[in-house]
Amino acid sequence: MSEIARLAALHGYGVLDAPADDELSAVVRVAAHVAGVPTATLNLLDEHRQCQLTTVGFDGVDSARADSMCETVVTTGVPVHVPDASLDDRFADNPWVTGALAKVRGYASVPLITREGHVLGTLCAFDTETRDFTDAQIAALQDLARVVLGLFERRKHARVTTALAAEAESARSLAEDYARDLEARQELTSAVHETIDVAIVACDEHGRLTLFNRASRDWHGLDPDPELDPADWSHRYSLYAADGVTPLAPEDVPLRRALSDGSVADVEIVIAPHGREPVRVVCTGRALKRADGTPLGAVVSMSDVTVERAQRQELADRERLLATILDTAPDAFIVADAQGAVTAWNPAAEAMFGWTAEQATGRRLDELIIPARLAQSHNESLAARALTGVPSLTDGLVQVPARRRDGSGLLVELSLASFTWRGERRFHAFLRDVTEREAARERVALANSELAAANDELDRFTAMVAHDLKSPLTAITAYTEVVSDLIADRGPGERKALTAISSAANRMTIMIDDLLAHARSSHESLGLREVDLDGIVDDLAAELSAGSARVEITRDRLPAVPGHPTLLRQVMANLLGNAVKYVAAGVTPRVHVAAEWTDGAVTITTSDNGIGIPADARERVFALFQRADAGADYQGTGIGLSTCRRIVERHGGRIWVEAARGGGTRVRFTVPASPTAPPPRVSDAAGERRVDRSAPRR
Repeated sequence: MSEIARLAALHGYGVLDAPADDELSAVVRVAAHVAGVPTATLNLLDEHRQCQLTTVGFDGVDSARADSMCETVVTTGVPVHVPDASLDDRFADNPWVTGALAKVRGYASVPLITREGHVLGTLCAFDTETRDFTDAQIAALQDLARVVLGLFERRKHARVTTALAAEAESARSLAEDYARDLEARQELTSAVHETIDVAIVACDEHGRLTLFNRASRDWHGLDPDPELDPADWSHRYSLYAADGVTPLAPEDVPLRRALSDGSVADVEIVIAPHGREPVRVVCTGRALKRADGTPLGAVVSMSDVTVERAQRQELADRERLLATILDTAPDAFIVADAQGAVTAWNPAAEAMFGWTAEQATGRRLDELIIPARLAQSHNESLAARALTGVPSLTDGLVQVPARRRDGSGLLVELSLASFTWRGERRFHAFLRDVTEREAARERVALANSELAAANDELDRFTAMVAHDLKSPLTAITAYTEVVSDLIADRGPGERKALTAISSAANRMTIMIDDLLAHARSSHESLGLREVDLDGIVDDLAAELSAGSARVEITRDRLPAVPGHPTLLRQVMANLLGNAVKYVAAGVTPRVHVAAEWTDGAVTITTSDNGIGIPADARERVFALFQRADAGADYQGTGIGLSTCRRIVERHGGRIWVEAARGGGTRVRFTVPASPTAPPPRVSDAAGERRVDRSAPRR
């Protein structure tokens, strides 16, 4: 046999340098017992060393293959036993004999030979005293060597394979011939059957069940019935086809097939006794023959694959779900290997770039979608990511230019991440065509810029016109007063006309002042600083109370807020002026100003006892030149509240109107508090300050 093939077989079992399990250790103990010696070992020989996988009677060590006594057995594949190794030319100079490693005398070694004829190592028993070994002992050691191979097969395939079943049945046959000498082997076989998690069932040549190991009894919930006809096996032991629903036909039962056909391999069935969880198993077995070739029966091993199949099905379901998602995703999805060659290309990518999946797969991205001017930098970036293993773009989504099959360009939004597929670095990317979105955004930005410029120009024009109109109005008012003095002795008609002219000029002056305030609210730099609302309200209360009518204005202790003093004074002046103006005839105006801190902002509230604002007009009154329908007795320009909104919004706040309890109006606005703004003041014991200004009636 080829040494290369032998080493491949040895490494294929994966037992080198792995801890020996209890069963292998038990075999070595039985080997020492059968050979009648205190020491035994299980040796495996690889390219350069002898590995003592498990030992009894001494601590095993690895040694050079050139120092191995078992090299002779591995080379020839023939058992060796000598009563005194020091007298045998093959071993006399060996360090295991000379005392360098040990002083072996009585020595027996049998090969571990696979079914393919590869000698993996030896099962070795020895003594420091001279000892003769009988043929029966050598035969028993050979039997144990086969058991070791069976255990190797189980470890390799996670089940007792055909070899293990054959070895077990062979052990039973040998037990009939060597019952007294191989009692230990029988005990070992029984222990193996009862401890492994692979089910073993067996029958004799007549189809009578002879063996159910522990796993078989657990899965079936029954013991073997030797009197049961093979045609009834499927029904009695609840056997079903791989679908778990169809009862297994009698002739398809794996044990019966192995008995009749000689072997069965990798047959999947379901064991589902009533009241128990179904077990999905894979069956492998073969017919057994005696030494003279006559039928002995059959054996089948069954491995539980319930969890494995469920996991495989779940994985398949997830793959189908992922494929469906990617096939229906509105964004292009592309997968490329470390060299930039496409391995996946979904329908959205086909629609976006014009290449079918068949055309794109296997071609490099720089040939398909990367603009020529960016191809080199793309390839360098991809190579760097493959080398460093950077998993994704640190910036999340990025916008990059791309090209279609027809050469036209587009702008895509890209997210990129890497993953490992079968040991290879790959990259997947989602791409969204944002060409039109970005173009629309640019158009909107340009329109907004143009609109802002137009509004700015309009405000400046308004301020300029309003300023220029004030000069002639001032002249009209002055000359009207002069003319009134000149015609003081004239009739009432002339005086009435001059009064109308003066009133109209005053109204025009008020409107111009409001327009100037409105324009200034847009252009004046904020220059935020601490604004004393207490002082502003007190000053305005004094001004509003200077007339002939009684006015009551009260307030809480108000906080200092960050803002523009002049503009915030303008807001309070408009709100308090409206509250005082819009009251029913004969009603004393009463206004209260309060403040509260909410969500990092100060909310200022003015509450009055005026005529109120209808619900459908509470938003409309903030538009320029819009007023609520208050009747002809109440004069106004419709500019004041619009100016208030513009100032409040420039400060980052908002303003709105509510109905006050018991009638009247509540106007509320917010001023964001900067991180350095002072905290609210603590109210005094009275909870508010009353500013009651009165003037005697004339």
